[in-house]
Amino acid sequence: MARTKHTVARMPKLEPREAPPCFERSRPWRPPPPLRMVSPEPRPEPEKKKRANRLRPGTVALREIRKYQSFTGLLLPFAPFVRLVKEINNSFSTDVNRWTPEALVALQAAAEYRLVDLFKKANICATHAKRVTVMQKDIHLARRIGGQRHW
Repeated sequence: MARTKHTVARMPKLEPREAPPCFERSRPWRPPPPLRMVSPEPRPEPEKKKRANRLRPGTVALREIRKYQSFTGLLLPFAPFVRLVKEINNSFSTDVNRWTPEALVALQAAAEYRLVDLFKKANICATHAKRVTVMQKDIHLARRIGGQRHW
């Protein structure tokens, strides 16, 4: 957990209230008068921050597309992919349970290449249907046209 700075809440200042004069004459000893609340000093208003300039819809998406098209490394995080591979491996066979890192990297590269290829074909299917959004039916059609086996 990250360390955070804890601030103390500001307490209002208290001043003693004066007792009425008749109260002083009747008793030799008197308890201290109850405290009354005094309003705190007014805080200065914080400066208003200038709102960030909003970009048009799709600008950030196009920027991310350009970024990932020029990126050459693996896109999926390695640890979750390894957990998935080991889970699938255990569901089929418990005999082999050790993988070399090179084998896992090769398997991840092949899986990412296959996914990117499938998404390209699904994008073409969506474009053919005069849509911009890729839907589930586009992915099914891309898999069916590609002649891939349905597991």
